[in-house]
Amino acid sequence: MLNNLIWYLLKIKNKITNKNLADFELPYRHYLFNELVQGYPDRYFEGKRVLEIGPRDGEDTFRLETLNPNEIIIFDLPDKTENNLPWLKKLKIKHTFIEDNFMYIKESEFDKLGKFDLIYFTGVLYHNPEQLRFLQKLYEKLNYNGALVLESATTRKILLRNKNVVEILYPNTYRETTTITHLPSGKAIQSWLQMVGFRNIFISNCYKHENYNVKDTRFACIAKKQQTDLQDVYYKKQIENSSYIIGKST
Repeated sequence: MLNNLIWYLLKIKNKITNKNLADFELPYRHYLFNELVQGYPDRYFEGKRVLEIGPRDGEDTFRLETLNPNEIIIFDLPDKTENNLPWLKKLKIKHTFIEDNFMYIKESEFDKLGKFDLIYFTGVLYHNPEQLRFLQKLYEKLNYNGALVLESATTRKILLRNKNVVEILYPNTYRETTTITHLPSGKAIQSWLQMVGFRNIFISNCYKHENYNVKDTRFACIAKKQQTDLQDVYYKKQIENSSYIIGKST
């Protein structure tokens, strides 16, 4: 009840100030980060490599900074640079900001990135229609025992929420965006993670303090890459038949 009241008050403020609700920090971001920290030994990520894709307002980046990693590589689209520069200047830890779409960087640049111990990937997946392929690339970039922190919007259709499906909006898009045409269910995201190799997937409870508009239409998890994973389960088909290439650009 209290959370719904807060949400209602924010909506009123939104009308008055003409701001988007996305400008207000939502508690789930804090809880998701805490779940990550609690899932590893103290200071586990100290001196490690971190990749963040789509930093939004930098709030999660500053949380990642508290882990004291060796460096943070940050990817965001070129048209987001102006919004990112003010908070990037406040980062004290070693970091590299790359203005590019991680999904479509050249293979040579992809290889140069090396591997990471933590990939923070929140609020990005549903902006790209090649979602399975995106997750496969992220799995490839993780070191063993590394974690992928994933958070995404999901289907808005009530009847689809508990099914293993993807809601395709095309030729329309979600809200006023021009890029969001595919909204997966939480179960679909879990299936994709398993298809690329993950076997240790913790479903987050970070939305417990949110109102129904958030917790019923978003999904978050922490997936750990382990040596016991069945790597590239889905993609092994291309090895069995060299002419049958799945998820690779041509």
